Amino acid sequence: MDASSECYLLVCAIEFGATYSGYAYSSISDYQNNPMNIIVPKWYSSLFFRRPLSNKTPSTLLLNKDKDFVAFGYEAETFYAQLADEGENEDYYYIKQFDFNFQDTLEKKEVKIRDITGKKEMLAINIFKHTIKYFRKLMLNTINGQNLDVKETNIRWVLAVPAIWSDKAKQLISEAAELAGIPKIKLKMMFKSEGASLYCSRLPLPKFVDGNDFGFYQIGQKFMVLDADRTVDITVHEVTDNKTFKVLEKARVLDCGAFCVNNRFKDILTDIVTPVVMEAFCMYHPEEYDNLFQDFESKMRTTKTTQQTWVTMRMPRSLRRMFTNLKKQLLEEEIRDSKYCKSIRCDPKHFSISPALFEHFFVSARTSISDHVYEMLENPQLNGTDTIIMIGGFSESPILQTYIKNRFPNCRIVIPNEPDLAVLKGSVLFGYNPCIISERKAKYWYGIASFTKFNPKFHNSEKKYKDLCCDIFDICVRKGSTLNVFEDQTKGPYETNREDQNEIDLDIYVSDSDTPPTYVTDEDCHYLGTLTVALPKENKTSQRNTRSVYVNFTFGGKEFFVHAKVNNNSYVTTVKFHFPGNEP
Repeated sequence: MDASSECYLLVCAIEFGATYSGYAYSSISDYQNNPMNIIVPKWYSSLFFRRPLSNKTPSTLLLNKDKDFVAFGYEAETFYAQLADEGENEDYYYIKQFDFNFQDTLEKKEVKIRDITGKKEMLAINIFKHTIKYFRKLMLNTINGQNLDVKETNIRWVLAVPAIWSDKAKQLISEAAELAGIPKIKLKMMFKSEGASLYCSRLPLPKFVDGNDFGFYQIGQKFMVLDADRTVDITVHEVTDNKTFKVLEKARVLDCGAFCVNNRFKDILTDIVTPVVMEAFCMYHPEEYDNLFQDFESKMRTTKTTQQTWVTMRMPRSLRRMFTNLKKQLLEEEIRDSKYCKSIRCDPKHFSISPALFEHFFVSARTSISDHVYEMLENPQLNGTDTIIMIGGFSESPILQTYIKNRFPNCRIVIPNEPDLAVLKGSVLFGYNPCIISERKAKYWYGIASFTKFNPKFHNSEKKYKDLCCDIFDICVRKGSTLNVFEDQTKGPYETNREDQNEIDLDIYVSDSDTPPTYVTDEDCHYLGTLTVALPKENKTSQRNTRSVYVNFTFGGKEFFVHAKVNNNSYVTTVKFHFPGNEP
């Protein structure tokens, strides 16, 4: 059952990003007076004085040799830089830009993520735990520091996750949150695209780039959310009759965001200084390495190539010195004699890129993004989608904005003034009104391992056991079907086969195949978990030899819940839903 009716005096939202992460919050009194009064703490690094205040901190985690937490974000970068300068960083775990967007890597609890050296690794669930615990501690310190009259038991926590994530991935991070001190009953999860939609629907006209009007949605309106950051998520929504949102098209995740642009820049720079120098620069001077690419990312988000001649960044001293020591030549001389002589300039303090080359970095990313948008808009089911909401840090780029506007002149392009905060602020709004997301599309086939009477015309002989066919994928939820949030999908009955049974185990499977699986052992079918149903003791005078179990699938904002009822609703049992990493 949804916990929205409980008393929450404050909502805190946490957003994990592959490059940057952050949190935002709002008290119930602020929400009631003005829902858009959402606080987003600023971040600042005192070591690198040129770094401006920012809304988020780098997704960088530092642990000691015992894998205990040391620091996160800018603090982790500063601490590790000092360790590297002193040659004492070897035993530490320094994890940068851990990628949450590719759900395939999060299918099992034992999945590990490597640190910057590529030689050390640790469990992803522990990385999640340390990160969530860090933001939880910040929020509690803020409450104490500002003397807010809020107890931790009255806080609702919201985690914003990519819409592409599987149920196992969401379950993994839910368990990590619990390990970090956030009870599941106090936790909500929401998809990033939905948070952005919710936020943009509340914004007045002046809060959009170029004054694009959007305001409140109209019933029946279809709109696309283009979440462009390190990677890109694209989702299409429609407004229902009661002004809630339903998902028309499941999310697509593309590896063609800011990460692609950064890599293009890195490739050319590596081509100039050689891979050996670049690897050593990254390893022995991580602070300057980080600053170089953060400087480039800042330029990427703000540069209008039509309004300036050259894009100038600071020249890392260590990179220039290492190149000179290895090549016995100044870096500026190497560039003057190379194929980049007309597009790159450098001196001891600066590194400049021509507008043409700088825009070239974007070609692959912007073309891939726009091609996928075009393909989705051509889908007949999405006919009438005439609005594209651009959010995420990469959506700040004038180069990307201009290209999307030119490619889709018949669409209204909506960009909030702070597109990188749309998800965070929308997640806070969602925390106070989780029922705003009313419908979603089932991303998978969900089924229970079952058996039926064997029929040689239809069944595989290998599945025969006595007169039964085993391993049948009994469909509980059909892929692509419309799911009303918090509405039960009931399946059953499943009957016991012994009078002395105290419990029954139902193995749940999921499949992303185009057609429904026949058996749970099919190639695209994966074990999801076991539903253990405790059975009531039978009355000795009862004439029943079997007891029936009915299973309810309920899809909410966190993950899907599975409950069971015994004997046609006469007895509701307590169930446990396990997500082990291995097959049963």
